[in-house]
Amino acid sequence: MSFSTLRIRKAVSGLTAATALALGATVLAAPSASAVDSSGCTKNIKDQTLQVVQWDHADMHTGPGYSYKVKKSVFAGSDVRVYCTAYKKGTTWYYGKSGKTKGWMDTHAFF
Repeated sequence: MSFSTLRIRKAVSGLTAATALALGATVLAAPSASAVDSSGCTKNIKDQTLQVVQWDHADMHTGPGYSYKVKKSVFAGSDVRVYCTAYKKGTTWYYGKSGKTKGWMDTHAFF
């Protein structure tokens, strides 16, 4: 292997390592709220965990409203990490994550 080929390989290796490090640092520095993929949010919440207090369970919907499909039932005592809210038809809806499922829950689930 010639000297110039070795220098190119070392340069490419260094560039690859630096790029991987920079991308990893970007992912680690991103705030968790930026992971929220819902366009229905009207007010962001600094990372907060709320506990479900509604009777035996509360429903997690695909959108901020009772007409949206139920994705999951979250049982009383369970923690939900919430990211933002939306106010629809007299009800405040929280967008959050329970386990691996993300969705919308009404304010009555928590208060």
